[in-house]
This record gives sequence, C-alpha cells and structure tokens, in this order.
Amino acid sequence: MSIEKEMLKIAKEVFSVEDNDVEVVSRFKGGMSNYTFLVKVKGEPYTIRKIGEGGEPLINLQVEKQHLDLVQPLGLSSDVVYFDTKTGIKVSKYIEGTPLSENFEESDYYEVAAVLNRLHQSNVKGVDYDLKGRLRRYEKLLAEPPLHEYFMLKLFWLKMYDEEFIEYPKVFCHGDAQRSNFVKSPDKLYLLDWEFTGMNDPFYDIASFGNIHFEDAEKLLNFYLERESTVDELRRLRFYRMYQVLQWHIVATYKHQQGMSEKLHLDFNMIADKYLKKAAELFEKIKG
Repeated sequence: MSIEKEMLKIAKEVFSVEDNDVEVVSRFKGGMSNYTFLVKVKGEPYTIRKIGEGGEPLINLQVEKQHLDLVQPLGLSSDVVYFDTKTGIKVSKYIEGTPLSENFEESDYYEVAAVLNRLHQSNVKGVDYDLKGRLRRYEKLLAEPPLHEYFMLKLFWLKMYDEEFIEYPKVFCHGDAQRSNFVKSPDKLYLLDWEFTGMNDPFYDIASFGNIHFEDAEKLLNFYLERESTVDELRRLRFYRMYQVLQWHIVATYKHQQGMSEKLHLDFNMIADKYLKKAAELFEKIKG
C-alpha cells in the first residue's frame, strides 16, 4: 500500500467517512522520522502524521501525548483531534501559514523569542528530557558501536555537564525549535511538532533554532534575553548545540544502519558525519 493510500485509510477510520469525503493533498517536506500529509476531510484541512519506518524507538508516544495535552491550553500549537499512543498516528487541525524555513524576516526574531519565553515561563511540568539517558538509549539502537570520536566528544560533554551545567533550572522545552517548526499565519506564530519535548535548560530551545546556521541561535538569544548575551551565555548555548548534533549523529547513524539511506534516497551516513564534524567544531570553541 502506498503512503498516500495509508493516509486515505487513516482519515476514513478517524473521521468515519467514505473515500469521496477525503482528499490527500500533499506531503510536507522535512523530518528524518515521519510522514506528514495535508489531508482534507469534507473540505476541512488536517495534518496527519505517521511515524516512519525505524522512527518508533526514538519517541515515547505516551509522553508525547501527555505533553501535547499540557501545552494545548497555551495556544502555541495546532489542535490535536486524534492521537493513538500505540501507532503514533496523530491528526491535527491544519495551520494555514508559511514555515520560517521558507520565509524569514528580521522582525520574526521578536516573535520567536516571545513564543519561547511564553513556553518557558508557562510553569508546565512535564517529563524530564533526560539528556544523558537519551543518548544511552539511542546508542543501544545501533547495530554497531558508535565511533571512537563520538565517545570522546560525548565524554567531554558529560564531564562539562556534571561540573558546570547540571544545576541550571529546567523548564518545559519544545526540544526541536528549529525554523521549520515555526509557522507564521496571518494571526500569529505557531510552534509545531512536539515530539522531543521535556524539562530541559531553556537554552536548549534557543540552540535548536541554529539548526542550519548557528548564527541564528546566537542572534535569537539576544532577543530572548532582551539584551546582549554574555560570553558565558554564548558558551552555554554552544554547549547545548553540541549535545544536539551528537544526538542527531546517533539518530542518523541508526537510520543508515536500518537501510533508510537506500529506501528514502537520503544519505544518512553523510548526515551523521556532518553532525559529528559539527560537534568537533563546537568542542574546540567551548573548551577554548
């Protein structure tokens, strides 16, 4: 069955409608783990997410559902109308707008900072992101041990975390606040895709915004703090970005070992190598 037919089947079952009531419009770009489609049901637009092959072990679906329920009252994301914690199928109301990855203006820094400040100051209490435990869990998914260079960089990061950063207060974080997950609609800025949420250092979300160009995160930090960031704060930002690229290195390696490079025509081995090199670059800046 094609993925489009799967989307049709999901929509029919969730909304109890017939074939001619459903239009599978298009697939959204991006994402290493999921299939997400725009689907119209009796003319009403929804997004349907299906976990991609090999993506199930990366996400705790019960925690994702719990966290979505917690953040729903904040009005930052789309309304979820269906969530299956066994399959990972999620159906949400479609947000009409443009991702910041496609259209970004200088004034958007203010809006992104406002959204993240609202989230971080919401007093939502979720499950801990478990930085150290998550790396161990992802490593166990690999068919072969991680590279020696990865372990050396990880050990440096762990030492710094235990000595300098573990005592920083944790708040509820999105966990993947990159440009593509912010959607600018006519009425406001939305933050979508809450799969990697958890209690974490707020600088983790700022660092995520530098997914493509880390300078974006450094600039956003000034807007978030409403002042010029200090040298120590920039170091803290790089520290969490180093963790993120180590994490995505393991995820991309796992995808490659699962044969996803050939199936998806995406070189996950190259992506993994790119993330590891970025971790090494950040290591040099942090230790200096």
